[in-house]
Amino acid sequence: MRGVYSVDVKIAGVTSGNPRTLAYLTAPAGKVVELLNVSITNENNATNFQLAGQVARITTLGSPTGFTSQTPAPLEAGDQAAGSTVNTGSSSSTEPTTYGNVLIEEGAPSLVGFRWEPNSEAERIYVPPSGVIGIRAYNLSASSTDYAVKLVFREIG
Repeated sequence: MRGVYSVDVKIAGVTSGNPRTLAYLTAPAGKVVELLNVSITNENNATNFQLAGQVARITTLGSPTGFTSQTPAPLEAGDQAAGSTVNTGSSSSTEPTTYGNVLIEEGAPSLVGFRWEPNSEAERIYVPPSGVIGIRAYNLSASSTDYAVKLVFREIG
């Protein structure tokens, strides 16, 4: 499928902080973004605990600090560069200013991780042009932990 991109990154040394924004995606001005799947996994998990993942709209981004810009990788050879920007957090990131509607929120055993994969197009999340969506985790381990975050999305338009 054309126009599909992936960001897969490890965020090292995240300590307890509820909630914690692990990544946020900003749609380009002239395109809608269709979120195809999201996952949050604990890379160095030895003891199972209840992890909660959330996908929510960000109504006011503000000036979050400690985030790193990622380059979304096209899944089809020859696709143009993504117009969307994806930023991932760190152990010292500050949160975006205002979160709006929570679209997905689920608990999951940390050994398996949080995975959101819609069953049909009707369940997919659409981000309007210039809209921002955040991927957050709750109930983080009290000790320093490495989290892997993956987003797969398609740009439409």
